[in-house]
Amino acid sequence: MSRTASLSTVQVAVVLAVILAAGGIGAVVLADVSPADRPADGTVQEPTVSTFDSAEEFRSYLRATDRPNRAFRGDEVSREVETADAGGDAAPGDDAPVQTGTPVEEASTRSADATDGERRASDTNVQVAGVDEPDVLKTTSETVYYSPRDRPKVVRDAGDDNLGRETGVRLIDASDPAAPAVAGRLDVSGKLLLAGDTLVVFGGDAVVGYDVADREDPERTWSRELSSRVVTARLHADTVYLITADGVDRREPCPVEPMDGVSVPCTEVHHPAEPTAVDTTYTVTLLDPADGSVDDSASFVGSGGDTVVHVSPGTVHVTYPQQVDRTEVMARFLQENQSDRLDDETLDRIEEIQGYDIGPRAKRIELRRAVRNWLAGLPESERREAEREFFEDRRAWAAENKRQFVRTGIVAFDVTGVDGENPTVAAGATGSVPGRPLDQFSVDVDDGEFRIATTVPGAMGADSENDLYILDESLEVTGSVTGMGVTERIYSVRYVGDEAYVVTFRKLPGFSSYLHPLPGDRVLGIGEEDGKVKLVVFDVSDPSNPTVETDRTLDARFSAVADSHHAFLLDRRNGVFFLPAGETAYVFDYTDGLSVETTVATGDRVRRTAYVGDYLYVFDDDSITVIDERDWERTEEPPLAG
Repeated sequence: MSRTASLSTVQVAVVLAVILAAGGIGAVVLADVSPADRPADGTVQEPTVSTFDSAEEFRSYLRATDRPNRAFRGDEVSREVETADAGGDAAPGDDAPVQTGTPVEEASTRSADATDGERRASDTNVQVAGVDEPDVLKTTSETVYYSPRDRPKVVRDAGDDNLGRETGVRLIDASDPAAPAVAGRLDVSGKLLLAGDTLVVFGGDAVVGYDVADREDPERTWSRELSSRVVTARLHADTVYLITADGVDRREPCPVEPMDGVSVPCTEVHHPAEPTAVDTTYTVTLLDPADGSVDDSASFVGSGGDTVVHVSPGTVHVTYPQQVDRTEVMARFLQENQSDRLDDETLDRIEEIQGYDIGPRAKRIELRRAVRNWLAGLPESERREAEREFFEDRRAWAAENKRQFVRTGIVAFDVTGVDGENPTVAAGATGSVPGRPLDQFSVDVDDGEFRIATTVPGAMGADSENDLYILDESLEVTGSVTGMGVTERIYSVRYVGDEAYVVTFRKLPGFSSYLHPLPGDRVLGIGEEDGKVKLVVFDVSDPSNPTVETDRTLDARFSAVADSHHAFLLDRRNGVFFLPAGETAYVFDYTDGLSVETTVATGDRVRRTAYVGDYLYVFDDDSITVIDERDWERTEEPPLAG
């Protein structure tokens, strides 16, 4: 592992601890990311952001950039991007499962235990405490809202009676926790957010709001049709943060209209001041969940692809794959690395081409032609050796400069006034870092600092590496730890205060894709080994020597946790956690190694678990299985139909 030379205050607690005892569960790297005065490492230019004056200026900006990149081919420096699948059920996107919080508490939008005499009820496992995320299940002490795996479809005609179909969100009466029953049904399926008595449903091509104060007679109160892709959404301080993405129309790029009633004019579309290849417009819209009214929206142009969103009070960070100027990279290699090899005429030609007022693609063609002409001018006896040395130099240079080829752009949307009557959102600082983040949990915000872990794929046969960068509020890099897990990639990340846990694959069977903190300086890892679900408890009390406390392999090939972190549920009062695995829900006692309290078999794949009072609910797509947590006995199995 390497560090930037100036990074004296960011200390690496563990260089690379290979957990062999975990049966190949992977490598765990523990990095200290405590706040400090870290000098910038020079990997990011001064970030600036501007807005377009008109549609014509937007079109001019697009003409000044190249179209989306494909991989480097032939005699170009290779740009091989390793794509990581974060999984997820359906839009809005679920990301790989890790959460931010204290080591002994699960992040939640409210306390999981009873307060003020109310019956306790579980809540969605989320990344940031107080910031709710859409999921197929929402739970209160009186009502449970559940959307089985239906094809998302909104009934446009409010007069249509769709309640007889086996679709839609179920409203489950949990007033008697021992005997829940379906009390009502909505005419839409999808991910859910619950704000007081309003249930917001992301139903594929629309966002719909329902008044669910009367669970037996829910009323649809508003609906907004979507014309763009939903990236994700969040709920904070009674405001819905909706993040959408639209492909750029190069003829009519603005206004941007992600949904009915929302139109972002050209003068409010933000972009990096330095032209960069773009093909997607991201929009953050603030919605009032009570009536669906739009408080404000802001847009930013970037590149389409895997996008990571992190919402914290006051800021929305959106990352996107940043297109690299391949022409500039190619010219830099020729001028920096081949100046002693190429003749003066070829070097002058390269400099001349750089000054041409032509598109990047045309410049690359001319640069390749200049190199071919140089090779063709050599004596035949020298040409083959020169060509071999040229390509070897290119491969070595690509390995040394791999962080120039794959970069991630970051834009911060500043949100103000969410606690008042006029919330606003505006694009602010921008920045970029090498590599690609895996998922939403690869990023974190703490005390104004933005932290991001990335995988830097190898170029031209070079080894991949993994980095962690720390950026200030201006999104300038102030510290980094680079070169972790050579030849590997990141499988999961967990930030706990000033520490970051990074799991990389170690070319051994198995890996952890889910990390969850447990009491007593322990971290739970859930992943797979040899095609089966595997659990590992890491003892991290000694940061310089993390060890495996215990591990367990289940006779199941799939867990819903692999799709969404929302499928994991911790019950602190009883010292257990619930893990869906195939058609069985496992109840593990985390205070006693990984002993199994009970298993709950169902007739279909288990999707979620929840608890209300003393009762555990296990959900598949057809029924609810009710378990009394006091003796772990099965009590009821009400159907979801009817």
